[in-house]
Amino acid sequence: MTAYIKKINQMIVPLPYILGDSSKLKKEVYFNPDWVLMIQDNTVNILGWIQYEKVKWLQNNNPEVPGLVYKLAPMDEKMRKLSHARKLWEGILDVCEVRDVFTGKPVNTKQYDIDHFIPWSFVMNDELWNLMPMDSSLNSSKNNKLPKWEPFFEVFAGNQFIMYEKIYEKPELHKLFEACYRDNLHSIWAVRELYTAGKGKPEFCHILEKNMQPVYDSARRQGYEIWNRDKVQ
Repeated sequence: MTAYIKKINQMIVPLPYILGDSSKLKKEVYFNPDWVLMIQDNTVNILGWIQYEKVKWLQNNNPEVPGLVYKLAPMDEKMRKLSHARKLWEGILDVCEVRDVFTGKPVNTKQYDIDHFIPWSFVMNDELWNLMPMDSSLNSSKNNKLPKWEPFFEVFAGNQFIMYEKIYEKPELHKLFEACYRDNLHSIWAVRELYTAGKGKPEFCHILEKNMQPVYDSARRQGYEIWNRDKVQ
């Protein structure tokens, strides 16, 4: 076989590498200098192609896992893009009371974080439909855990509907909402269904639930721990 490979390399087409004559673990590998130069000159393109093929294979075999393209390499959580979403929620909190999903108390405008209902480490995005204001003292406790779907999703959806109502009541809030398009509004279903005008609370919450629950259930199947907080207090 080694002789056959050498013959092809010499008479038909230069191969990227050929094998030496030694046996087993001592077998040599000889790289073609022209191929080495070509690979070095095109490293970025080749690595991009490898990543693309990885994504295709992983997504085909893991259809329930979102954001696989972002999971091929570690991402710094500091890259989260929450500034526009926070400005929007600040505007909402200035005009009405919003109760914390997990405490049931009014959100303290001086002590809250913008956090993800389904952990960022799973969805790998900062979509507005998954964000909420919450007591900053609870954020580290929740961390990468899933809140219990019942009773917390109902409260979360209610807060999302408050935001939805206010952005159509007040033009200044709608401008803050529009500023979220770049970083926080990429899901087609959210743009075309959830946040379009004219919905009542039942319809809005139904759209949110039918799109969020499969993602939540997928995270659960992937082994995400349930946060041990039983109910709104």
